[in-house]
Amino acid sequence: MMSFTWKQIFGIKKEEIDDNDDPKVNIHTLYKHRWVWYHLILCIQMILTNILLVGILIVLAIKL
Repeated sequence: MMSFTWKQIFGIKKEEIDDNDDPKVNIHTLYKHRWVWYHLILCIQMILTNILLVGILIVLAIKL
C-alpha cells in the first residue's frame, strides 16, 4: 500500500510515480476506474427513473 505525506496530498511537493513497472497495479487501477464509472452510470439512471416516477405520480394525481 502506498502512503502519502500531507505535502504530496496538497500538491506542495510532487514526486513522480512510475506505475508502469508493475502490471498488477495498472490492472487494479483500471478495475477501480471502471467500477466508479459503472456505478456512476447506475446512479444517473436511478435518478432519472425516480424523476420519471414522480412525474407519472403528479400526472395521475392531477387527472384523478
